[in-house]
Amino acid sequence: MQDKVLFKVSLIISVMGTFLVLLILEYSEVKLTEINSLGKNQLETRVKVQGAIVSIKETPGLYILTIKDTSATIPLVIFKEDTLALEKNTQVEVIGKLTEYKKELEIIVEKIKI
Repeated sequence: MQDKVLFKVSLIISVMGTFLVLLILEYSEVKLTEINSLGKNQLETRVKVQGAIVSIKETPGLYILTIKDTSATIPLVIFKEDTLALEKNTQVEVIGKLTEYKKELEIIVEKIKI
């Protein structure tokens, strides 16, 4: 009988621990980074950049934006869910995952704020 209780308690604690870790990851603050300081050593990590939109390209499944800060430019990939209501020269702040495509860095956007 005590084995069942111990099993249930340990299961509940492990589920709560997993949920807590996911919650911390979701709400942990990502520090703002200049685009030129992003590097391949940061691949697959969450990054935060801000800049002005210099180009917008629409493809069947996604939008590709390029933003520029005072140091460099970087492409942003936004998977289509809704119509994108952004224009060139709009200042944006982006949080996303830094990835590499065709040997170039890009950010897969998780959140974008105008």
